[in-house]
Amino acid sequence: MSEVQDTQFSTAEQLLNTVKQKIDERKSLTMDEIKMICPEVSTPEINPALRQKLGITDRYVHVPTEKVIEDIMQMGWEPINAYRVNSRKKRSGTGRHMVKFVNYDFIKEGSTEYPELLLTNSHDGTTSFTLDVGIFRLVCSNGMVVKSQDFGSMKVRHYGYDFETIQAAVNELVAQIPDYLKQVDSMKEQKLKREQQLEFARKAAMLRFTNTTEDTIEKIVDMEDVLSVERKEDDGDGLWEVFNRIQEKIINGKFQYALGNKERKARPVKGFKQQVKLNQNLWELASNYLPETVAA
Repeated sequence: MSEVQDTQFSTAEQLLNTVKQKIDERKSLTMDEIKMICPEVSTPEINPALRQKLGITDRYVHVPTEKVIEDIMQMGWEPINAYRVNSRKKRSGTGRHMVKFVNYDFIKEGSTEYPELLLTNSHDGTTSFTLDVGIFRLVCSNGMVVKSQDFGSMKVRHYGYDFETIQAAVNELVAQIPDYLKQVDSMKEQKLKREQQLEFARKAAMLRFTNTTEDTIEKIVDMEDVLSVERKEDDGDGLWEVFNRIQEKIINGKFQYALGNKERKARPVKGFKQQVKLNQNLWELASNYLPETVAA
């Protein structure tokens, strides 16, 4: 490697380290920094040959995620991270990707939880812009994604995209954020009996081992392991504490499981698509232990 190449590599590495540090500190990223870790956000218009190969109709209007990010930023939401799916099939940067936003106006002094917006998109014609609400928990640098029967994700189709469309979708989600935060408060007040905790753990483990039942899952996963406390903030019988213990174990693979005579350590769920879906299902499970008037 020449001196020039070595210098270029060193500079790129320094820039990437700077971006990683900003992500760890949950600071706002510039568009150039987002492109560095997720170039898909600025994917150019798909050429006709690739459009035909992917089966994308003429009705599909290409809107780069970069444009959507800029529009969401106009509403006070700052991008703090970006993720991409590493697909084996090379599709010229058209793959699914996600950008995470935070609005600092929602971060109240003394609060340990605040909302996030998650924007998911792809440029292969298979995905609408999807907006979800997440809840971030300061105490463990952990994130969860809300799911309930009444709210759920907002989808914005590529056809006829404009600022008013994305603004309406964001505003509709933002309007529900106070309800989500109240739901968190209700989870903190709701106590679970031991049998309810074990039932919650069994159902959560079944989300990772989908071919099992509540009777057979206990032969694979030790529920006491799933419910074990790793930090003092999660100790207790409250639904919120139990939920956070279970969510962290199930998502991050912090539990042992047995297949046959072999015991293994579960792997973390890495793909953001799988993480979002699993997080939403765990939130829904937790909501089932709230009184109906609160969970609705």
